[in-house]
Parts: sequence; C-alpha cells; structure tokens
Amino acid sequence: MNSRAVIAISILLIFFSCAIAIAQEEFPRVNIGAVLDGRFIVTGKPTSWLNGELGKNRYGGEDGESRQLGQLSQASLLLSLGLSDSLSARIQLSVDVEHNLVQEPAWLDLVEGLVTYRTIFSPHSRLKIRGGFFFPPVSMENTDPAWTSPFSITTSAINSWIGEEIRVTGVESTFAYSWNLNEFTITGAAFGNNDPAGTLLAWRGWALDDRQTRLSERLPLAPIPPIGDGGLFPRQPDYDQPFSEVDGRVGFYGATSFKNRRFEWNGVYYDNRGNQNDFNGSQYAWNTRFLDTGLSIPLPPQFEIVSQYMNGRSKMGIGNMVNIDFDSFYVLATESFGKNRVTARYDQFRVKDRDRFEVQDNNNEHGSSWTFAYIRSIAEKHRFAFEVLHIHSTRPERVTLQLPITENETLYQAAFRFRF
Repeated sequence: MNSRAVIAISILLIFFSCAIAIAQEEFPRVNIGAVLDGRFIVTGKPTSWLNGELGKNRYGGEDGESRQLGQLSQASLLLSLGLSDSLSARIQLSVDVEHNLVQEPAWLDLVEGLVTYRTIFSPHSRLKIRGGFFFPPVSMENTDPAWTSPFSITTSAINSWIGEEIRVTGVESTFAYSWNLNEFTITGAAFGNNDPAGTLLAWRGWALDDRQTRLSERLPLAPIPPIGDGGLFPRQPDYDQPFSEVDGRVGFYGATSFKNRRFEWNGVYYDNRGNQNDFNGSQYAWNTRFLDTGLSIPLPPQFEIVSQYMNGRSKMGIGNMVNIDFDSFYVLATESFGKNRVTARYDQFRVKDRDRFEVQDNNNEHGSSWTFAYIRSIAEKHRFAFEVLHIHSTRPERVTLQLPITENETLYQAAFRFRF
C-alpha cells in the first residue's frame, strides 16, 4: 500500500474511531454536508491541458472546435466532528467527476483531512494547531465550504495552481493576538508529500480552473519533447502526481496576517525543500519555493477589492536542468446587492525559463485573463452562477505539438451549486 493510501485511510480511521469512541458522551457534534455543482459549458477551441494538450481552461475544445457540455463539476462530501470546545476534525471527500486523467482514479478520494486543536491563553491571545492533509493558508478567494470561491466559478491563476499542486501533509501552528478590532497572526508549519510541486508550472504553465486535485490522482502532461523516450527526462512519465514524497526531506512554510475593519493582509512563504537530484521511480523532486501576499479591502456599502501576488522559483535535475521563475498577480472587484453578486477579475501570469536547455525544453510563457461573473443566491446555501472567462497566452513550446504559439480561449459557464 502506498503512502498516500496509508495517509487517507489513517485520517478516516482516526475520524470515525473518535466518533464511535465518544458516541455516548454529551458533547460530540457531528455535521455531514455536501456540495454538488452542475454546469452547462461552452468551451473555446483549444484542447484543455486535462485532455493532453496545453489549453489553459479546465474544459476545452476538441479537434480545433468548441464544444457544448453538460457536466457535474464537483461532488464533495463534507464531514466535521466537534470533540470538545478545543478539539475538532474535518474531512472533504470528492467523487471522481472526470475520466480524462492518466489512470482510472478512486471513485471517492480525499481533498482535505485534518484535526484542529484550539486553546485560549487570554482574552487577547489564542493558539491553533492543525495536523493532517490540508491547504496552506494562501488563498484569499477560496473562503467558502469545500474550498470554493464566493466570487466566481473559476479562481485566479494563483489559486488554480494551489488547488492543483499544493497540499501539505504535516502540522501547522498559528498564534493569534487581538486588541480592539485588530488581529495579528503568525503561522509556522512543517510538512511532506509535496515534492513534485512545480511540475505543472514548468511543463504546462499556468492555468485557470476550479479543480481540486485529490490525494491519489495523476495529472496528465502534454507529450512535449523533453518528457519520455528521447527527451531530456526519459524516466518522467506522462503524468504529475503532486502529493508524493520523493526525497524524505521536510518542507516548511511561514505565514502572517493582519486585519481590522478597514482591510485584511496576509503573506506566506512556502519552501518544499525538495532535493532536485532525487527520483523515486515515477516522480522527480522539485525544489520549489514561493512568496505570496494578499490584500482584501471592504468598502461600503457591499463593495470589496481583493488582490494577490505570487513570485517563486522551481528547480529540478542535476545542475538545474529545469530552472524557472514564475509569478502571477490578480485583482478583483466585487459587489453584493441583496441576493446578487457581480465580480470582475484581471489576471497576469508569467514563467521565465532560466536554464541552459531552453532550446530542448522551452518553458517560457506569459499571458493574461479577464473574468466576469454574476451570482444569484437561492435560499440560504444554493446559488446560480454565470461566468465568462477569456485567456490570452503565449507559450513557445506549443509549436512542438503543431499548435499556435499564441492562443485566445473564451469559456462560458452556467452553474448551479447545491449545498447542504
């Protein structure tokens, strides 16, 4: 049994063992919820990266033509257990709603599974400790249940990548201090099982989607020249399995935040400390680190501006055979009125190839996107959303697949999200 299966089964056993053990006590609070997201989609012409090419959207065309799709895009089960005032556990399981991955994945797999302990030191200070398999505190968009966004259907390029390749198996500790209406936090974490992070940014580039990679999934890589027989990396398979441990080294991240009535700011530094010379038989370890900072400014009456900027680098192979810098930025403006919300977001993204193998493995790219979304709340927990997403991107490596170097992709989506 591989390490990912062990982690998933262990978390599930801990969760349900705790529930059974305290079933006769007074305190236990068990909540079971779900998120279902069904869509009608009109794609652009480029084929999606999930179907083996270099398109930037989750849903793309076929044979150079756009498509119309009816799609179940998310089916998640949410389980939470309150063991005491201080101790709780939470799990998100998701059903396989796509069959375009490299292997036939488990029909039900883990997105997050963690135990949280909270203690209060004084009226002004408290401590939170999390352990398990979870998202680091990067996103300022994905604040709704099941790591979804209240602003739009598709998240920014930054948070799309977080959902695809960044998840940690480890322990995180956060100290918070509050005074008046201000709050300051500082966070530190140690983790493993995220060594291949960076693979997609180098060999696919940025994308914009709302997909959450599950624990055991393998994400497809396009058949570009550096991968496979005759390439610079003949041992690299045609997939990325991001939640793998390759080198046995412990990574870390640190974060801090400050918020009051006028704004909220956070910053995160992530370093997986990957030993870029290591290979476990199917995946390379990538030495990936990034700095992310975000700002949210609420303005009366119901207007808000949210922005994030990420800058990082990733290296892999002896002598830095792959060496990229990457950065992305977005700003969104959103306004709520009654049960309605409108959002506009602008993204920019870039990958800079800095190794000496640019001719054989050109990982340069740059691009931008516009997203316009309208959301209508229905009852307390359900919503209808309509979104238009346009992406303009230039990636020289597309020519090796006989594709245009510059692509324009427009995606239309109408979605109904049911949550209970």
